[in-house]
Amino acid sequence: MLLKLKQLVIENHGYKRNIIPKNIYINSDTIISIVDYHGADNFLISESSKYSNDKFSLIRLSQGNKVEDIIAFGSAEKIYSEISETQSKKRILND
Repeated sequence: MLLKLKQLVIENHGYKRNIIPKNIYINSDTIISIVDYHGADNFLISESSKYSNDKFSLIRLSQGNKVEDIIAFGSAEKIYSEISETQSKKRILND
Protein backbone atom coordinates (compact mmCIF):
# COMPACT_ATOMS: atom_id res chain seq x y z
CA MET A 1 0.00 0.00 0.00
CA LEU A 2 1.36 3.42 -0.90
CA LEU A 3 1.87 5.94 1.86
CA LYS A 4 2.27 9.68 1.24
CA LEU A 5 5.04 11.29 3.30
CA LYS A 6 6.88 14.58 3.33
CA GLN A 7 10.65 14.10 3.06
CA LEU A 8 13.26 16.56 4.32
CA VAL A 9 15.65 17.27 1.44
CA ILE A 10 18.87 19.23 1.90
CA GLU A 11 20.46 20.46 -1.33
CA ASN A 12 24.07 21.54 -0.89
CA HIS A 13 25.30 24.07 -3.43
CA GLY A 14 28.69 24.64 -1.80
CA TYR A 15 28.18 28.17 -0.52
CA LYS A 16 24.44 27.77 0.03
CA ARG A 17 22.14 25.02 1.32
CA ASN A 18 18.48 24.73 0.42
CA ILE A 19 16.18 22.93 2.82
CA ILE A 20 12.98 21.86 1.13
CA PRO A 21 10.11 19.48 1.87
CA LYS A 22 9.32 16.98 -0.87
CA ASN A 23 6.18 14.85 -1.12
CA ILE A 24 7.00 11.20 -1.72
CA TYR A 25 5.01 7.98 -1.95
CA ILE A 26 6.49 4.80 -0.51
CA ASN A 27 5.25 1.24 -0.40
CA SER A 28 4.55 0.49 3.27
CA ASP A 29 5.66 -3.13 2.68
CA THR A 30 9.24 -1.92 2.12
CA ILE A 31 9.57 -0.25 5.53
CA ILE A 32 12.13 -1.97 7.76
CA SER A 33 12.03 0.45 10.69
CA ILE A 34 10.87 3.89 11.81
CA VAL A 35 12.59 5.79 14.63
CA ASP A 36 12.40 9.34 15.93
CA TYR A 37 15.31 11.31 14.46
CA HIS A 38 16.95 14.19 16.32
CA GLY A 39 20.05 14.42 14.11
CA ALA A 40 18.64 17.26 12.04
CA ASP A 41 17.69 19.50 14.98
CA ASN A 42 21.03 21.27 15.50
CA PHE A 43 21.62 21.62 11.76
CA LEU A 44 18.22 23.20 11.16
CA ILE A 45 18.68 25.58 14.10
CA SER A 46 22.13 26.65 12.85
CA GLU A 47 20.67 27.27 9.39
CA SER A 48 17.80 29.30 10.93
CA SER A 49 15.36 27.05 9.09
CA LYS A 50 11.62 27.44 9.48
CA TYR A 51 11.54 23.66 10.02
CA SER A 52 13.71 23.74 13.16
CA ASN A 53 10.71 23.19 15.46
CA ASP A 54 9.32 20.22 13.49
CA LYS A 55 9.70 16.57 14.48
CA PHE A 56 11.40 14.11 12.15
CA SER A 57 11.69 10.35 11.73
CA LEU A 58 14.32 8.20 10.12
CA ILE A 59 12.66 5.61 7.92
CA ARG A 60 14.70 2.66 6.71
CA LEU A 61 13.45 1.11 3.46
CA SER A 62 14.39 -2.14 1.77
CA GLN A 63 15.19 -1.57 -1.90
CA GLY A 64 15.98 -5.09 -3.06
CA ASN A 65 19.64 -5.68 -2.27
CA LYS A 66 20.22 -2.30 -0.60
CA VAL A 67 18.76 -0.24 2.23
CA GLU A 68 17.75 3.42 1.84
CA ASP A 69 17.30 5.87 4.71
CA ILE A 70 14.99 8.87 4.40
CA ILE A 71 14.23 11.65 6.85
CA ALA A 72 10.50 12.33 6.98
CA PHE A 73 8.43 14.99 8.72
CA GLY A 74 6.52 13.72 11.75
CA SER A 75 7.23 11.54 14.75
CA ALA A 76 7.68 7.78 14.41
CA GLU A 77 4.43 7.26 16.29
CA LYS A 78 2.50 9.54 13.91
CA ILE A 79 3.87 7.79 10.82
CA TYR A 80 3.23 4.35 12.28
CA SER A 81 -0.38 5.31 13.07
CA GLU A 82 -0.84 6.49 9.45
CA ILE A 83 0.39 3.11 8.21
CA SER A 84 -1.91 1.24 10.58
CA GLU A 85 -4.84 3.45 9.62
CA THR A 86 -4.40 2.98 5.87
CA GLN A 87 -3.96 -0.78 6.20
CA SER A 88 -7.14 -1.18 8.25
CA LYS A 89 -9.39 0.66 5.77
CA LYS A 90 -11.51 -1.33 3.39
CA ARG A 91 -10.40 -0.85 -0.18
CA ILE A 92 -11.77 -1.49 -3.62
CA LEU A 93 -9.63 -3.64 -5.88
CA ASN A 94 -7.27 -1.44 -7.97
CA ASP A 95 -7.96 1.57 -5.74
